[in-house]
Amino acid sequence: WRASKSRPGADCLVGEWRRPHNDLQQQKVGGGHKAIHDDETAAKIGFGAAPIHGTVHWSQFTPLLLEAFGPTWFETGSISVHFVTPVSHLQPVRAFMGRPDPGKAAQQVDIWMEHVDGRVVLEGTASVGLRPGEMQTMVQRKMVSIKPVKGELVFVRHPVGTQTTNIEPARIDFSSEVGPLFPFTLNQKLAIVTEFHPWFSEEHGASSPWGRPVLPPEAFNQLMLGSAGTSVTAVWPKVPGDDWLHEACGRRTPVGLFGGCEVVIHAGPLCPGEAYELTRELVGKGETPRAEFRWERTLLRRPGTGELAAEMTLQSMMLKGSFDGYAEIRARCDAAAPSAKL
Repeated sequence: WRASKSRPGADCLVGEWRRPHNDLQQQKVGGGHKAIHDDETAAKIGFGAAPIHGTVHWSQFTPLLLEAFGPTWFETGSISVHFVTPVSHLQPVRAFMGRPDPGKAAQQVDIWMEHVDGRVVLEGTASVGLRPGEMQTMVQRKMVSIKPVKGELVFVRHPVGTQTTNIEPARIDFSSEVGPLFPFTLNQKLAIVTEFHPWFSEEHGASSPWGRPVLPPEAFNQLMLGSAGTSVTAVWPKVPGDDWLHEACGRRTPVGLFGGCEVVIHAGPLCPGEAYELTRELVGKGETPRAEFRWERTLLRRPGTGELAAEMTLQSMMLKGSFDGYAEIRARCDAAAPSAKL
């Protein structure tokens, strides 16, 4: 009864069944539409019930991460996943982790999550004590498989390698709303988190090995996605010759969702009430038949020292069918592509 249905016979650690909440029904994304986490918006684009944002599921791995790696995971750990099938509000899911080698201080293992019927929610990797270049994470595997774009994308205009031109502050506090993308406080999140741990709380955080509270795994994405505890947003260089595109799109944006996400902790733990700074780089882009996508790497540093605390690599999917007039605008973009002029 504790075996994996998607990986029969796998030697693994197994979590308990949990029912995660969709806490982003009121997420503010702009662009003339609500987020995909809104039931009506999700139904319009064929998703049925609104999907929970995928990084919510990271907190459900907390007991497995601690069993496998101990508290050190919060200092030098990683988690890297590809989202496979959506989960709706209170739908039961279970976390799995490949059994670690107790003789290794630094290692990587597989992780995955399943629905009751065995369908895979997400699959990926988790590690401790390894740096980028010392491991092959799930996100790294996905990025290697990106195929060149034929023509030019509508929603991802910058060339790979483009970096933001400003530094964004970032901070999560217990009693303040995280921001428009996460319209709740950390205390409210902890009241419904799938796997609570006393180290996450204001009341009992001093009992942690670091003598202060630490952020739950899902909050890493909240901290680095943008506008966490600030109204400052990322500033990207202007793309020359795109005035016609801005006019054609107006203030509209497509409905988006995560395709994959990875966080590598370089010098943790990451803590509430602590100030951080963010910079970003576009590290990949491409498309599927239904979506354009971008891979963005965010570096999280401590102010003053500039110490790299963590980094996030996120795949944002932008659904073509959610944007009226996409085909016509894409045709103009393709016609203007350098390859079209050869």
